[in-house]
Amino acid sequence: MISFLKGTVERIGQEFIDVDIRGVGYRVYTSTATIERVRQGDEVKLLTYLAVREDAITLYGFVKEDELGLFEKLIGVTGVGPKVALAILSTMSPAAFSSCVLHDNVEQIMKVPGIGKKTGQRIILELKDKLDEYAGEVIEQEISGSKKEAYEALVSLGFNPGHVKRVLEGIDETVMDTAGLIKACLGKLKS
Repeated sequence: MISFLKGTVERIGQEFIDVDIRGVGYRVYTSTATIERVRQGDEVKLLTYLAVREDAITLYGFVKEDELGLFEKLIGVTGVGPKVALAILSTMSPAAFSSCVLHDNVEQIMKVPGIGKKTGQRIILELKDKLDEYAGEVIEQEISGSKKEAYEALVSLGFNPGHVKRVLEGIDETVMDTAGLIKACLGKLKS
């Protein structure tokens, strides 16, 4: 397995970067977001995923770790291959995509080229509880006050961020303080 490449950007295409590493050129397929972060002649380190199929060996790479992590999760979804995963990463950031999944926003996911309603629903279903590392960033932007304090406390206890958010959404914070919110959530989270 090739976990990363470090070299000089030799050429930039619409969906790939050619990286020169001591005279050997590696074609690395990537997202628009990664392509926008590099320039020809730059020294670059790309975190990579090597896909081996019967008819091809293809290298995918990203400047940021969160993009690689989401790419790997996406290609694990039934019916989602590397091209669709790259299309998602080229259309929205990992945090924005996670927000779509957490809010069951299949319409927004369907705006990505190559994704229909069934695939969008399957992505949401299979990834709903697997985007914890992105969920916290999204959720913290959406909640405030006592709910935010309760959220942070419950996540620090090891509860799933997305699950905590869904439970908190169903509780009226105006009738409880932070301690009351935590207590109300614990009953629902443990059941």
